[in-house]
Amino acid sequence: MNITAIKIYPFDLGSSQSSLRAYADVVLDDLVLIKGFRIMAAKSGGLFIGMPSKMGKDGKYYDQVEFKTEEFQSLLRSRILEAYKEFS
Repeated sequence: MNITAIKIYPFDLGSSQSSLRAYADVVLDDLVLIKGFRIMAAKSGGLFIGMPSKMGKDGKYYDQVEFKTEEFQSLLRSRILEAYKEFS
């Protein structure tokens, strides 16, 4: 699969206490839209990508998207971070 588009939605609560920096939507092969990736600031510095998730009845969050290869997941995360850095 090819990543054909990434749309960044900056998110600013006006507080530096929030770790959420933006949301991202990703289009794969111009066929599949995956919404809800979160761009988060790590406590130790830097950024990381949170997968789209949903809270279960037990109060825990569960990923809604799973990639079968680590290689594609790593590529996707780096492309989202690149798009965010270009946007900001």
